Amino acid sequence: MCDVPMDGISVSDLGPAVLSILKSPKDYIGKNIGLSAEKLTVAQYAAIMSKVSGKVIKDAKMPPDVYEKLPFGGAEEMASMFKFYLMMPDRDVALTHKLNPNTKSFQQWLEEKKEAFIKAL
Repeated sequence: MCDVPMDGISVSDLGPAVLSILKSPKDYIGKNIGLSAEKLTVAQYAAIMSKVSGKVIKDAKMPPDVYEKLPFGGAEEMASMFKFYLMMPDRDVALTHKLNPNTKSFQQWLEEKKEAFIKAL
């Protein structure tokens, strides 16, 4: 992924944003609305995961073409997602927070899920 930022948002933050859109159809009808809580590089995601877990997590600096060949289920799909993010899709962080002022950052979300995250490591 190099230093290309990836958008992220908790699934639980999507509903309130969509509800705001549905309540104001004249403002959003016919528009493509890309939602994102924030844009972080893989290194930034890793730094947050390290901080929350207390374990060192690093960016593997692996290109998607190499990642898709890894021997686990879902590697190809994950690589496709990374390739999509390399295209830098248009996502609007400010609009997302306007639509749902309670949208969490990745760190806030991970702090809430800390116990499960640490168990998964």
